[in-house]
Amino acid sequence: MFDVIMVPIDGSDYSFEAADIAIEIAKRFSSKIAAVHVLEEFSFKSYDSEEDSGDALLAKVTKKANDAGVEVVEHLLTADALRDMKFIVNQTRADLVVIHAHGANNNRFVSFEENQVSDTQIGSVSERLLRTSDVPVLLVK
Repeated sequence: MFDVIMVPIDGSDYSFEAADIAIEIAKRFSSKIAAVHVLEEFSFKSYDSEEDSGDALLAKVTKKANDAGVEVVEHLLTADALRDMKFIVNQTRADLVVIHAHGANNNRFVSFEENQVSDTQIGSVSERLLRTSDVPVLLVK
């Protein structure tokens, strides 16, 4: 049913919860995981240290998935997660995205009151992806 399941990893516990669910789904459907970590385009930190950190986060997901018998393709990208997530989904050829409602920047929320879902707040990247993705998005809460 799903060939490639993309899971964005931002280093938060939330993103690893989403990865756990993506791995379980991948096991059931014999799917591959596209683990994605986005390095921010503009950062005050050293690019090398950011890259090393991103590699370590992706390696953690890869190990867990491989231990479960799931293949992973790691994607370490420099982009703007909010602006470019739809493009990233297309580039990974994902048929499903598993993302947590909250992420590392969980202080930026969007309310869905205009859509009759009261008191529901999700992160801005998750919200943008829900609105723009051409593939199904599983939002983990």
